[in-house]
Amino acid sequence: MARKIDLACQGAADKLPQAVARILCEQGSDAVLLTPEQCKGNDQCYTRHLLYADPAGRYTVVAIVWSPGQQTPVHAHYTWCAYRVFSGSLEEDRYQWDAGHACAHHGATVARVAGQTGFGHAGMDQIHRLRNTSAHPAISIHVYGVDAARVSTHVNRLAPEAHESQREAELA
Repeated sequence: MARKIDLACQGAADKLPQAVARILCEQGSDAVLLTPEQCKGNDQCYTRHLLYADPAGRYTVVAIVWSPGQQTPVHAHYTWCAYRVFSGSLEEDRYQWDAGHACAHHGATVARVAGQTGFGHAGMDQIHRLRNTSAHPAISIHVYGVDAARVSTHVNRLAPEAHESQREAELA
């Protein structure tokens, strides 16, 4: 997989997230992709396991294990990203950025089952929240356009969500 992502990194930057999502699709549900240790979660919060760090620092591949009920905050990204649901199912809430009110408005919820992918560019155009609403653990594989040392600090760009009272006031 890393060799294919390396080749994708040599292509057009605006096509990179989608190209990496296609590469993740090609992985299939290869059971040997993850070790038993990389399939372990934590009941307190979703768990990231480093799978691969590009030596040139162009990208990092992580597995995220989601126990039932766990979710990310509403966020955009500081970098490009692509992900694939490896096992189980997730929901992805999608939002639109309202620059005038500096908040994100919920637009749609999309069910993501094993084998499905998502991708996005850096910036506030693709805001989302991932969550596990099922009664079973889920695992997703994510590729971020950042070196491994910065995955926990330079990926998620938190986006304040519009509250119901704001939505009602804007519709009035």
